[in-house]
Amino acid sequence: ESKKEVKIYDYVDIQVKMLEKMYTNRLNGYASMGYKAKGEEIDDTPLDIIFDKDNFLPVFNQDINTAEKEILIVSPFVRKMRTLQMTKHLKVVLEKNVRVLIVTRPKEDFRQKDHATIQRTLNLLTDCGASVVFKSNIHQKFAVMDQKVVWYGSINLLSYGSAQESIMRIESANIANELVKSIERA
Repeated sequence: ESKKEVKIYDYVDIQVKMLEKMYTNRLNGYASMGYKAKGEEIDDTPLDIIFDKDNFLPVFNQDINTAEKEILIVSPFVRKMRTLQMTKHLKVVLEKNVRVLIVTRPKEDFRQKDHATIQRTLNLLTDCGASVVFKSNIHQKFAVMDQKVVWYGSINLLSYGSAQESIMRIESANIANELVKSIERA
């Protein structure tokens, strides 16, 4: 009863798709129980850093707006509405010479009838100045800002989902580096 903090040490192997999926399921469970996550560089001030699809966007956009060097967004799916929301923030940082790299699936990974819609959405990203790299069959969903701020979870950052999903925000250069390496190997 006198304890004020519960510590759960959880590990994720992002190299094994099933283990990563199990982790995102646990992350959703932690969030539903009211737990907050702490990264290795976060001090003891209470922070709400597990977000759901309904409350992550303002904080995520703030991180985009304060990026100084580079932004990497890995989102297997892109949809026009979310991409339009993101591009207005991305344009601002691109004007400040922040490098923006988007990694997503090529339109050929999807049904032929969706190719034109996907291409128009991808054009929104390239037209605003972002670089787009295609990786077939990626499943990871994360963002890294300035090689230290990490957003990681089950939310497609450039697409809307109807399921109850969650994403965690932590500041960790080590985790950022590991995620960047994982997408380079994919």
